[in-house]
Amino acid sequence: MRLMPWPSKEEVGAGSGGASVGDRVLAQLLTEMDGVEQLRDVTVLAATNRPDMIDKALMRPGRLDRIVYVPLPDAATRREILALQFRRMPVAPDVGLEDVVSRTKKYSGAEITAVCREAALLALQEDIGAQSIMGRHFEGALELVQPRIPESLIQSYMSFQQKSGLHVL
Repeated sequence: MRLMPWPSKEEVGAGSGGASVGDRVLAQLLTEMDGVEQLRDVTVLAATNRPDMIDKALMRPGRLDRIVYVPLPDAATRREILALQFRRMPVAPDVGLEDVVSRTKKYSGAEITAVCREAALLALQEDIGAQSIMGRHFEGALELVQPRIPESLIQSYMSFQQKSGLHVL
């Protein structure tokens, strides 16, 4: 499969000759997926935060056969994410893993990682020679890094999942 360059802001919707860039990219993607020669051991993986806008042509058998809904991380997953982050950073004994797990309930994996990075930056801003990241740094990081996925969007994903029979991880 040939990789297509991502269109610039100027190119999007500015299709010359009738078809927009999005339409041309979709047509090229479908052509590559259907291709003349049989593809073996090729997996196409795509991610979106707008599953309701996936073109129906992509969902035909032999193309993108399965949609998987990946919900926000549960407590066990948040614990694993934080444990991985804590292994890479000098966390002080006053930082309770379970406390951070419970306080990041509606956070995505990326937001949890951002909390850890922000805590490290706060420690370094306080003392460039800091030997560990304290509980107060995590407190500050949790104030600065808020979950950004609104409840309405989570509900729309769950509704879409129920209507379309999505698989859930």
